[in-house]
Amino acid sequence: MPIVTLFLVMLGLVVFPTGLTWGHGGEDHGAGDHGAAKVIQQPSVSSGLGYGAQGDRFEGVVVPTEGPLTWLYLSDVASNAAVAQATVEVEATGNPGWTDTWKPTPVAGVYRLERLLSSQEAVTLTITVTHADGSDLLLIAVPSHNHPPATSPESPESKYQHLFTPVGVVFVVVFCMVMLLRRKKAAAMLVGLLLMATAGHLHAHGGEDHKAPSQQPSMIVPGSGREVALPKSSQFLLDVRTAAAASREVIQTIRLVGRVIADPAFHVRVHPQLPSRIGYDPLFPPPRSGQWIKRGQPLAVLDPLLSLGEKAGQRQSLLKGEQMEFSVGREMVLAPIDGQMTDVHIVPGDVVTQNDVLAEIIDPAHLWIEAVLYDISVAERIIGGTAATRQIPGKHFPLVLMGISPKVNPENLGLHLQFALGDNTAPVKVGMPMDVYAHTGAELFGIAIPRVALLDQGGIPMVWVKTAPERFVSRPVALGRKTAEWVEVLQGIGPAEKVVVQGHNQLNAMR
Repeated sequence: MPIVTLFLVMLGLVVFPTGLTWGHGGEDHGAGDHGAAKVIQQPSVSSGLGYGAQGDRFEGVVVPTEGPLTWLYLSDVASNAAVAQATVEVEATGNPGWTDTWKPTPVAGVYRLERLLSSQEAVTLTITVTHADGSDLLLIAVPSHNHPPATSPESPESKYQHLFTPVGVVFVVVFCMVMLLRRKKAAAMLVGLLLMATAGHLHAHGGEDHKAPSQQPSMIVPGSGREVALPKSSQFLLDVRTAAAASREVIQTIRLVGRVIADPAFHVRVHPQLPSRIGYDPLFPPPRSGQWIKRGQPLAVLDPLLSLGEKAGQRQSLLKGEQMEFSVGREMVLAPIDGQMTDVHIVPGDVVTQNDVLAEIIDPAHLWIEAVLYDISVAERIIGGTAATRQIPGKHFPLVLMGISPKVNPENLGLHLQFALGDNTAPVKVGMPMDVYAHTGAELFGIAIPRVALLDQGGIPMVWVKTAPERFVSRPVALGRKTAEWVEVLQGIGPAEKVVVQGHNQLNAMR
């Protein structure tokens, strides 16, 4: 009977194999690098990637297809802008080698080659690009892209993996309980055999150090170190643009609060000469706000009113029986300059005096900006400036210093500065608030990037860096001095690295 029982137990282990039971995998639960900043790594986003290379002027990405077509995406290496109307020739290695020419497509920066690249063997493409901006040579290696799936070597434990499954474990446990209740000696022998069979596969601990984690706080930057793989076709679609980080001499600035005013030489306020009643003449209707007018064009018709002295003299003459002809003719108000009407206060029937403004005329092509300076010590160092406003995002307007008032304004206790706007004043309107960046001299930034490249990630400044033709990574940066258009980077990126200045919001939104 014991022999039959032992035979049945071993048969159950073979027929109903159990799985390996692991108490621990041997990984390290200790605190790694104490005090080091932890960076959350997120998975890459990848689809439709090709094989790319960078030259001195241009950057190319080759995308093979299953059909007899191969695509080339050509862009500027500095700005990532699509390069159109280029002559692209290719020479391929192999036995035999071949030469051909990429044909342009209606899409800027996209070229097609009517040739199938073999997926079974690697090939090196020597691409010559000739463009109006210059020539370049690209070497792109296209590996064989039809590999069979790799297989890993079988581990020693895997040879006996089929011997152990949860069903077999349940069978053995139930059988042991029955034998324990009926025959204690046979049950003890069975348990011993079972322990011997599984001794090599039960791991209770890997011998690692379970010391407590570091008490020093770690700086976890959400989103930093995240890598995104974006195909070149999507970069063209999103209009992704880059700029190189480099040492730059920038103009030191101070920020002032200002507003747009009209150039005094092209600004007129029209007043009546005498107290009058505004009349109406169908030949000369009142102008409208925003209307362009010419010098000498009638603006209003006024009927002057008699003063009290004139009325008293006229009354005395009537009492004495004297016949006096006393009349005041109509007054025609004419435009003194060419320009555009801004404020119009001409309503027929209204009575106006010399202090009332009938109309205001400006020339929108001649505008100034008036700013207030509170740090009087830097007034003599200001040589010019630039202006920007949130109402016109992405625009910076050059300024020419026209004058600094020598008197402190009693209302705001500051010096008033006046700047003339440059030629690009079409979207600027009178009264618009402006941020004025007054230039006080030049200084050198070790590593400077455009200010538009910065993103705010939970209060931490970050940038997207282009690391390969189709790969981008986000990094936190430490900032130094700032100007209206540039910012100094103290830590986070190095010289010649390319930061994304357009399209980074779309990259940041990818998951």
